[in-house]
Amino acid sequence: MKSLRKFCRHFYPPVIGTLAALVLSGCGDDEGGGGQQMGSVNVIVAPVEERKITEDIDLVGSLTPNERVEIKSEISGLIRDINFEEGDMVEKGRLLVALDDQKLRARLAESEANYTLAKTNRERNKTLLETKTISEQAYDQSIGDLDAATATLELRKRELQDARILAPFDGVVGYRQVSPGQFIQVGQEMTVLVNMSPIKADFDVPERFIGQLKTGQRIDIKVAAYPDRTFTGEVYFISPEVEVTTRNVLVRAFIDNESGILKPGMFGNLKLVLQVKEDALVIPESALIVQADSSVVMVVDEKNLAQLRNVRTGIRLEGAVEILEGLSAGESIIVEGHQKVGPGTPVNPKSDTAESETS
Repeated sequence: MKSLRKFCRHFYPPVIGTLAALVLSGCGDDEGGGGQQMGSVNVIVAPVEERKITEDIDLVGSLTPNERVEIKSEISGLIRDINFEEGDMVEKGRLLVALDDQKLRARLAESEANYTLAKTNRERNKTLLETKTISEQAYDQSIGDLDAATATLELRKRELQDARILAPFDGVVGYRQVSPGQFIQVGQEMTVLVNMSPIKADFDVPERFIGQLKTGQRIDIKVAAYPDRTFTGEVYFISPEVEVTTRNVLVRAFIDNESGILKPGMFGNLKLVLQVKEDALVIPESALIVQADSSVVMVVDEKNLAQLRNVRTGIRLEGAVEILEGLSAGESIIVEGHQKVGPGTPVNPKSDTAESETS
């Protein structure tokens, strides 16, 4: 009963006057609730709804390619052919640049001859060693010569392969930085190859949300180039480290980009969906009465009497709030007028829908 008096004193100060005195007939000190009841108070009610809700946070991010590589030469040489146009979509393994390989083929032929000779000498010396015609040291030397010739031969084969520069993956070729007939050095960049499908979104999440992060979560992102479109992605990577200065963790998501309209470097505003609840209990935010250490709502019972109910809240939504404990689906709660009633006050409930239609 003491808590009831405290509630009445909190919500009905003396300045309310005569109207409050009439309404508060249900807030008397009678333990049996037998106080005088005056006329019913008009209030707007809404049902406790059970529906699907999502918890998300607003973040910013940037788009990066799925794969990106600078096409460079591993050997020096003269460019013989360029087999791409800027902006071409190429498949993995396609020849992009061919270097003049005449000298490389000559070196390969020389290495093959040296290898054949070294192999023959090794076989001959093996026979001579068995008859003790040569020393074991001479035989070991022939083995070393063969090993050296083998290594040189493999190197020449690889150099010949490197004269043909192939696409390492499917992608779009960037602008061309070399010309046919140009002599290039080892490591000189000729173009870039970018794979943009899917494209990646990089974004930082404050460390307080780390416990709610997991792979597979959905993101919705918008970019300035397409303000009327929302692109959907899925988280595939969460950094194992928190950045010390910002206290954020890097998260990456894949976004389908088969059309290629999203470009690396674009900036986007995104929502990261932390969790989805299929059957959550939700009430209008206006029904919630927040006190110092608790939250309450006014419920209308089957006798059309207002009753105080403690609740535990969950996810905050736009204009609504999730209720974890204290209410059941379908119960009527007061969304307008709860400041005019107390526990046990008779009310005349009207739905918010009916109110809006009347107005």
